[in-house]
Amino acid sequence: FEGSSAAEAGVKPGDFVVAIDGDSSQDWSATEAINAVQRESGSTVVIRWRHAESLDSTGGEEFTTTLTTGNYEEPNVTTQLTNKVGYISLKQFTSNSDALVREAISELTDEGARSFVLDLRDNPGGYLSKSVDVASLFIKSGTVVEIDTLTTSTTREVSGDLATEAPLVVLVNGNTAGSAEALAAALRDLDRAAIVGTTTMGKGSVQVTRPLSFGGALRYTAARYVSPNGYAIDGVGVSPDASVAMDSDSSTDRQKEVAVETAQSLIKN
Repeated sequence: FEGSSAAEAGVKPGDFVVAIDGDSSQDWSATEAINAVQRESGSTVVIRWRHAESLDSTGGEEFTTTLTTGNYEEPNVTTQLTNKVGYISLKQFTSNSDALVREAISELTDEGARSFVLDLRDNPGGYLSKSVDVASLFIKSGTVVEIDTLTTSTTREVSGDLATEAPLVVLVNGNTAGSAEALAAALRDLDRAAIVGTTTMGKGSVQVTRPLSFGGALRYTAARYVSPNGYAIDGVGVSPDASVAMDSDSSTDRQKEVAVETAQSLIKN
């Protein structure tokens, strides 16, 4: 999060946890790492990280940070207006995501926005229903996503509660996952948006965890997301129309710059 002790220490999205308080005996999952650093506000935790070039990379420079824990809330939606382009960053699909995005569209339109950039980078997903609701803000009609299980196939349609018909560009990267990928795929397939960035994570599936009697648990894939044009998202991801890599050594956000420039070019005089 911006303003957190991790951000100030140089930790970036995509960095891997190598060790927590000296424990490097396991491959830390997100849940395990979160549980390990849950402690009283003001406590310290020593984390060793690996800065990899990609999510699939096994190498990369390692560095150690001593971080201070604390309570922090990051705004789920942030906005900016640049040369008639309304920029909206959505961090995760929570219970009020659609209302926040609708409010952002309205405010930016009142300020003069004539096209939009929806930033879904590093968005891990969340409620699929809210992904559909956000899609409804930009799409008049149609299927947002198909959900396939071993025995059934169901679809989720837009609500018809449109918020804008202005041109749209969607920003994605390798950490865009789950319902965020489903939204990006729908906007691409329905020719509603241009996609900029890098290929998304490819985690288009529904995971279920069932507790077992001896104290363990079984985690399995119950369903998979399929785009409106019939493309499976899981294991594949959503490819951008304009591929723009993020330069970690640069102080400028090149992906965002290209997205804004693309959105500007779509404005009709």
